[in-house]
Amino acid sequence: MENPKPYSARRQLLKQVAFLAGSAALWLQSGLAHAQDDAGLQVQKLSDAALFVQGPDSNVLVVDSSEGLILVDGGHASWQDALHAAIAENFPGRPYRALINTHWHPEQTGSNARLGAQGVEIIAHENTMLWESTEVWQRWSDKTFAPLPPEALPKTVFYEDGEKQIGDRTIQYGYLRGAHTDGDIWVYVEDENILVTGGLVSNGRWPEIDWWTGGFVGTFMDSFVTLLTIPDADTKIVPAYGPLMNLDELRAQNQMYLTVFDRLHRAVIDSKGVDELLDSEPTAEFDAKMGDATQFMTLAFDSFRGHVRDPQNDRFLNIP
Repeated sequence: MENPKPYSARRQLLKQVAFLAGSAALWLQSGLAHAQDDAGLQVQKLSDAALFVQGPDSNVLVVDSSEGLILVDGGHASWQDALHAAIAENFPGRPYRALINTHWHPEQTGSNARLGAQGVEIIAHENTMLWESTEVWQRWSDKTFAPLPPEALPKTVFYEDGEKQIGDRTIQYGYLRGAHTDGDIWVYVEDENILVTGGLVSNGRWPEIDWWTGGFVGTFMDSFVTLLTIPDADTKIVPAYGPLMNLDELRAQNQMYLTVFDRLHRAVIDSKGVDELLDSEPTAEFDAKMGDATQFMTLAFDSFRGHVRDPQNDRFLNIP
């Protein structure tokens, strides 16, 4: 287990969407090269040494280093061949050096088995490794996820914020405690000025608050405050899903969640059930951009399980 270095002072000095069509428009405006492959992946060079891959259900960042390629998240297993073909095309002959999992969900861990079998270092928060190493029945979706094979599990794990030197790259990371799972992290590539947000941020659709594996809407909101201390106006922000973002867009998303959380909190205080909450259309002004919020609001509401105790209202003691 790696003993992380103290949180970098350099970070402390920083100031504290339909999918395909929207991403194409954004990239054309930015003047950055991009392409779409036959599998529907959007591939964008952010610099000579950094590649952004926007997949159908998640995103991947690839950064070259003096020791080889570093992946932040690995996409879903269903599009692994297309992903690694795109990486090989953009970085011909370069070996893989490290894979960082921002959380345990299959959309982010599809490269673990492939790269783990090659001996590539896999890095994650301790809680992410624990979820990956056991069968997970996700109560809210009624899906069962098999444990990853031993070679696919992270061998370098951490608990708190820190940084890791990989060749000539300084990779900073931080724990987003109880955000959309209990193992979420952000990752910042300092000399490229790129921030990967993990599952906390989704651009163009609502995220999942996976309360069954430790997510909670209250700490989800706290994590946004933490995340906003990291980027500056020039930072390229890679969300878990959808097109790249900038600091102003991240701030706007935070304000959106503050508005929605106020409405959710009021519903809880007023002892309303989830159906009453949904009937009030608490996300109405945001749905044109973010899509149907039924699942997001239901999961946010259900995440209060274990955090609310109201003897007069057993809906919050025994949420179905």
